[in-house]
Amino acid sequence: MSTLGLSCYTAALFGYLAAEWDAGALLARSVRLAVRPDPAAGCPAFSHHEPSLDLLPDGSRLRYAAARDPQAALPELAAELVTHGRVVVVVDSARLPWSMVRGGRPAPHWLLVNGVRDDTWHVVDRFTARLPAGEQRPHRGWLGTAALSDAMRQPASWTPEQELRNGLAFGSAVRIPRGGALWLRRDREAAGQTTIDAGGWLSGDAAALPFLASYLSDGGGRAARHLDDVWAAAGHRAFAYRWMLASGAGGRDRRALAEALSRWEKLPQLLRIAVESAARGRPRPTLVRAALQALR
Repeated sequence: MSTLGLSCYTAALFGYLAAEWDAGALLARSVRLAVRPDPAAGCPAFSHHEPSLDLLPDGSRLRYAAARDPQAALPELAAELVTHGRVVVVVDSARLPWSMVRGGRPAPHWLLVNGVRDDTWHVVDRFTARLPAGEQRPHRGWLGTAALSDAMRQPASWTPEQELRNGLAFGSAVRIPRGGALWLRRDREAAGQTTIDAGGWLSGDAAALPFLASYLSDGGGRAARHLDDVWAAAGHRAFAYRWMLASGAGGRDRRALAEALSRWEKLPQLLRIAVESAARGRPRPTLVRAALQALR
């Protein structure tokens, strides 16, 4: 199944899940939008999944793990490969050889590693997107230890928006340990189902979309900060609708489902147009508001 539209986080989880389960069904059924208007970071937080994707169907759980540096993390990655056959690592997309933003500003990215031999690691990056720098295409192949270690080296800090995305990548808020290298460790310490932290969330389209229509139509500044968040929301929804259409899970009204799919697919481009127009001194708040209201 195509992973078009999935964020880098969810695209990596797709590959991880697909080794044991129906990844398309698990991801599509988890998609929903929730927004917290005023977190401590000073900007809205976005949650895209419920049930939370850190809880796996066999009762085990994916948790962030940390080491002081990438070299110290490598034996831990090898151990995950022996036990589970794959592991997700947290890298900086600006340090990936195939990234369209290589050499640019640091940006968190999840990468699936599913093999090691000699001094090289087999990596799978399913993420695909049309970026301002060009089209980011999926990649798979062998990456040397030095290159993987360089990509895994965490920057001094992420932006507030990036920190929120890292902590909410599964859907529920999770703790991220401190360290110079991060990866996802699988264990069986999950105790029941987790949800996003309850306080202050607007969950579901009826609550989240009116807030976003108001918040993001300020003239372009807020929309520019959250282009990636809205892109992820639209991409996840489009993925879910395409899965529903292909599997028949959407019921009889395929025309309405196809129309909804089309509206969500157009949202990122409409928002980018508004942001670029605002940067030229011509804000278009009505365009942003109308595009989000139409999704309801």
